Amino acid sequence: MKRIIFAALIVSYFSVNAQQNSDVAFSKSYSFEYETQYSKAITALTDLHQDSYQINLRLGWLYYLSKDYTKSELYYRKAVALEPSSIEARFGLVLPMSTAGNWNNVLTAYLEIVKLDPNNSIANYRIASIYYARKDYANATTYVSRVLKLYPFDYDSNLLYGKILMAQAKNAEAKKHIGKALEYNPQSEEAKTALKKL
Repeated sequence: MKRIIFAALIVSYFSVNAQQNSDVAFSKSYSFEYETQYSKAITALTDLHQDSYQINLRLGWLYYLSKDYTKSELYYRKAVALEPSSIEARFGLVLPMSTAGNWNNVLTAYLEIVKLDPNNSIANYRIASIYYARKDYANATTYVSRVLKLYPFDYDSNLLYGKILMAQAKNAEAKKHIGKALEYNPQSEEAKTALKKL
């Protein structure tokens, strides 16, 4: 019985000690990040257990800030593998991929987010933007409509939908949505310019 109690105390000690080490490492890492010393911020975490979701997520961010997009993507992918339903890790993953111009992978990441969270307005809007840039107006409409269903007065989505409609020569509908964007932001030069084209 004494051996069991002793073993439990040892496990408890190491668990508490590991948590304290983790807390100190994260604290140092944030301090170094604040000072823009990203390599030191990374080093503060590298001695910790690498199978931790939060460490991989943080390393993804720090490598992104360091402009090492390959390592950033690697750590964000590790975070996704550790927590497959994580939306925050997938949004993180988009950062290095978009900076590197890997738009097919960016689109895939956003599509995975909307599989997990169909009403995620950020992912739906960005998917619509990518499809609009590719002149795939049918898909662009599908995804921007999801945002407008939940946020009918959203400036960005109304402006984007107006542009999608303009590209299809649906000017009456386009005018309605660009008008809403202009109501939301009367100073928007982009919306004013789009409206003049109709």
